[in-house]
Amino acid sequence: MSTPPRDPERPSGNPLAYWAIIGTSALLCFAWVLTGSLILTLVIIALGMLHLARHFPEAEAFVTNDPILLWLRRFSPLIICLIAALVLVTRYLR
Repeated sequence: MSTPPRDPERPSGNPLAYWAIIGTSALLCFAWVLTGSLILTLVIIALGMLHLARHFPEAEAFVTNDPILLWLRRFSPLIICLIAALVLVTRYLR
């Protein structure tokens, strides 16, 4: 007898990782709309990836072994706010 084909199941990993990926995608859209600059967008995304690394053990091990990356992770919200303020001030002065 043949068995009926099974539907592929959803991955049983950490659901927070999926929400983090969705949040990083939203951050990408926000960064591009805010800055309009590829370089500043890449900086914001790199800072966002430091937060996304928490959900992936290999990436988290890499980040936790480097004190500079840990400090960048801690201060990334402040850095992003400073970039946003710089862009807004630059647009206002033009």
